[in-house]
Amino acid sequence: MTTHTHEAAQWFLRAYRSTLEANNAGDDGVADVLVRLGEQDVSASVAVAVEPRRLPACRFLPDVVAASLLSAPDMAAAIAALEEDLQWRQNPNYSDEAMGQPGYMNNYAYAEIIGPAGVYPGDDFLLGLFLLGPGIHYPNHTHPAPELYWILAGDSEWRVRDEPFDPREPGETIWHEPFVPHATCVGGTPLLCVWAWTRDVKHPAMLV
Repeated sequence: MTTHTHEAAQWFLRAYRSTLEANNAGDDGVADVLVRLGEQDVSASVAVAVEPRRLPACRFLPDVVAASLLSAPDMAAAIAALEEDLQWRQNPNYSDEAMGQPGYMNNYAYAEIIGPAGVYPGDDFLLGLFLLGPGIHYPNHTHPAPELYWILAGDSEWRVRDEPFDPREPGETIWHEPFVPHATCVGGTPLLCVWAWTRDVKHPAMLV
């Protein structure tokens, strides 16, 4: 683990906490996430050497990071410093066939900052970045972990269960209770979010 990676990850975590506290403190789930984040050991002594990995969806990073400057400039700068050091991944339960969309896997990626594949291992807690390309539909899925998304960039609509899709804007948060099915549709510009799972993180998301 390089000093640069640890310092960039620390910058990311400071920006995450300070921006949510300033702009989203009253939103559902935010207090829970910040409490759990405060319980994590993110010291240099536990930081690990992540093997960086890029995926096709990472081609969207320059555009979404630039767009994030409008909603969260400190976070955007921290991501720009960190993203090349991350291990970008995909849910092994997903495929183009499973998602019902040719090219889905070339337009989807996530990376952990806290978690087994992240800079800090975490204690039943995940925090990282989530990317979806334009025009992608992430169909109904569920998981036991409570989940917070914080939108940084992109045109997107979100729903829970089979309710109508609701447009959401950069700067907004979306909270999902355990086992509640939810879905996302991306419009004409790629979507970048910070996501967090606060507990029960060993069970991956499953399509429903």
